[in-house]
Amino acid sequence: MKTTKTKLAKAITMALAGAAFSAGAVSTASAETFYNTYSAPSASSTDGWTHIADTNGDGIGTGPESNGNSGLILPWAGTPGNALPFGYKGSAILNWAVAIHTPGTQEVSSADALANYGLSAEIDTGAGAWKDNTGTGWKHQTDIGLIKSDFDGLVRLNLTTLGNFNDNFGVTVFTGMDTTTANYSHHGGWNNATKPETTSNPFYAAGVGSGMEYLTHSATVNDSAFNYLEFFAQAGQVYTIALGGNGVGRWNANVAGYELKVSAISAVPVPGAVWLFGSALAGFAGLNRRKLAA
Repeated sequence: MKTTKTKLAKAITMALAGAAFSAGAVSTASAETFYNTYSAPSASSTDGWTHIADTNGDGIGTGPESNGNSGLILPWAGTPGNALPFGYKGSAILNWAVAIHTPGTQEVSSADALANYGLSAEIDTGAGAWKDNTGTGWKHQTDIGLIKSDFDGLVRLNLTTLGNFNDNFGVTVFTGMDTTTANYSHHGGWNNATKPETTSNPFYAAGVGSGMEYLTHSATVNDSAFNYLEFFAQAGQVYTIALGGNGVGRWNANVAGYELKVSAISAVPVPGAVWLFGSALAGFAGLNRRKLAA
């Protein structure tokens, strides 16, 4: 047993030493997109595990063996102390997170992770992860992220595939984030006849409760100026984003990288002084018109 733990600890230490994602190496200007450092052993395997464990005693810690809630917590790139983002404690997989501080656009992608942290984060999904061409989504390749804004406003999501399937994504937005500590299984489907797209708790059995409430979804999201998903984000509220290819293949086929653009527009009300100034101008214009008429 001691040998097994030693091998596991050594493997983790070597993995951490090989990635340049320490908090001290990241500038505050770039610390708005955060990434899970876990990489799956193959393209069709599930990524996004927040813990790894070695429950079979082979000296290799894996995500599935952790059940999502046990074993060593994997460090994140960009977060303070490399902790899980926004105090996340759920069992579901988690791939990335975005903290919105000012209006503008943030990019979530492997290229962004590499540019900001020197980490080749695994940001990919399957052609049918959100819903495949047989009418069922699959948890194996569904990517899950978190978004939190510092201000009230609209958040717009656009997606581009960087690989083997056409731009046709499905995206679901939930208010809140997973808080369930029950075991998470990456097997099985969602967005199917028994768990439709509007289900608030799509990844767990009924009654478990995951802390997520369905907000909205779109089955036709891509990189165009028209096919986007937009929702109103309240300041300080965390939103969960579940995404994957929609209807352009199976969950385990055509796995490809993607680029997500998160654009935020502040909902700043017009100050009262501006309205008063506008009313004064309108009154002045009316007075001039009456003088001319006279």
